[in-house]
Amino acid sequence: MAEKIFPRNLTARAAAVIAGNPVNTRLESGVGNCFPGLEFDVRNLDRRFFPGLVFNFGTLPVVLYAIERDDPALEPQPGDDEATRRAIPALSSAVRRAFDRLGAAGGHWELVRLAQGGRKIDTVSQEVFDGDGGNVWRLVRSLERDQVTITLKWAADGATARARKATAETIELTHYRRRFIDPDRGTISPVYRPGELTQSLCSPWQHDFRDCSCNYWASNHPDIVLAEDPLGTGELPSGASADPQLATQPLDWLRADRSSRVIASPVDGENDQRRLRHYQINQEWAGLAFVLEGKEISAVYAPRDETFAKPFDTSDDLVQELASLCQLEHVVALEYLYAYFSLREPDERGMARKLSDDLLYARHEILGVAISEMRHLRWANQLIWSLEQRGMVKNRVGPELRPAENVPGPNGSRPRALRPLTPEVLADFIAIERPSGTLDGAYARVISTLRSGYPEVLLQLARQIAADGMDHYSRFCEIQLILKPYDAKAGKSPPPYLRPIKPASSEEAKTAIDLYTGILGDLEAAYKLGDMEEASSILDARKKMTELETAANALASKGLGVPFF
Repeated sequence: MAEKIFPRNLTARAAAVIAGNPVNTRLESGVGNCFPGLEFDVRNLDRRFFPGLVFNFGTLPVVLYAIERDDPALEPQPGDDEATRRAIPALSSAVRRAFDRLGAAGGHWELVRLAQGGRKIDTVSQEVFDGDGGNVWRLVRSLERDQVTITLKWAADGATARARKATAETIELTHYRRRFIDPDRGTISPVYRPGELTQSLCSPWQHDFRDCSCNYWASNHPDIVLAEDPLGTGELPSGASADPQLATQPLDWLRADRSSRVIASPVDGENDQRRLRHYQINQEWAGLAFVLEGKEISAVYAPRDETFAKPFDTSDDLVQELASLCQLEHVVALEYLYAYFSLREPDERGMARKLSDDLLYARHEILGVAISEMRHLRWANQLIWSLEQRGMVKNRVGPELRPAENVPGPNGSRPRALRPLTPEVLADFIAIERPSGTLDGAYARVISTLRSGYPEVLLQLARQIAADGMDHYSRFCEIQLILKPYDAKAGKSPPPYLRPIKPASSEEAKTAIDLYTGILGDLEAAYKLGDMEEASSILDARKKMTELETAANALASKGLGVPFF
């Protein structure tokens, strides 16, 4: 072909992600699904739609806010066609000549007209724009990347207006609508300064979510967090925490007493009493902690285990470890599923509304974690298959679909077990998923090995598995927070959210076990091929999974669990 295809989203393909800067802080990754948006205020892009000028869309008429004499858009930009490059110097010269007039004191300039492509729109009509400058912004937002003509009208203040006594002064300027993203690098224009895209959000934006009744918070607004380790007792490279209990206690991020270790309550009103008030947020918001990997950080960020983990000596050693991890992913998925079916159905007749809501949440979350572990089983097998197909190992070991015999825990290895979701079992699950704990830490050596001499795609896949572990940990902590009040009331009796469940006999569970065995057969056929997304065997396995859930629910309603092992 005559012209090489060039990727425009280079920032999304950066070689490294800086610690503390999640991907949703990048312009191309923001949700921005509403006005003004979540991670940044999209209006702040268009404030600079006209090169050299900055507008304020908060009022009607829209006013000129500032002049940028060194705006790079006043010079030809990469990606401009030849006609544009020839036209920009003359257009910019006219804008620069107007700077002195536009900077005159004693009044302000109002944006009164927009014109592009033969169309003109007056922007000062209170009736048309409903007195809202934001409606003018919507027009500006829809301007094409082409020449646009603006008309500015002088509005003098007080004595200045009386002194001039002249007819209204206007300036008409033409230039190309700003190109926000560099077409070659995919980066935002350097004219935007640090913090500018968020400066018009709430001051600070936490204030807006202080009393949000629907809890629809921005993705970078923490809800509950883990406490920072006390000074001098931070997490060791091995992953051991100086205070294991502290590592599992969720705290309210907006608590007023920053030293408080009072566990966040499932009752929002109780948390509210301990939160920063509105005036405090305005004055003390900078004291809120940064949160990395779910934990508050006030000083130096300590890298995770992969930085310290020792790489495996050979690819065969790496594959053997991945096979062990496949077994571990498999067995915890089965343990989670059994615990899921031990929870009562949220729509049972006569159940209290709050218990029903809490069960709906808990069941949804634990099922989500179990499904995620199944996905990890697939990905770990994909890593094995990829290494084998590339000829990087001597002995073929995949696919690996056996569940492990033992499960590591906080006090050493324990035999695998199918147990209802009692508080003790939930604590075991939290220990498995704890940051730098069993599963998360187990992938540290895998990641450390894949960082050098292996395809990048394999490294990213392993890192995704480890990153999901943090999400699993948070989900289990939230389930614990939701169910804890029922545990306290139950005392020695079974909590009201549990069914009296025990493993079914082989005969009672024949349908469910046959489905489970069929699923493993389908997965083995698919994993041997490596093409796990499109293989017909995967579709068969998914169909059987749906049927297995129906069969397991039927057994659970009778107080029976599926004896997966």
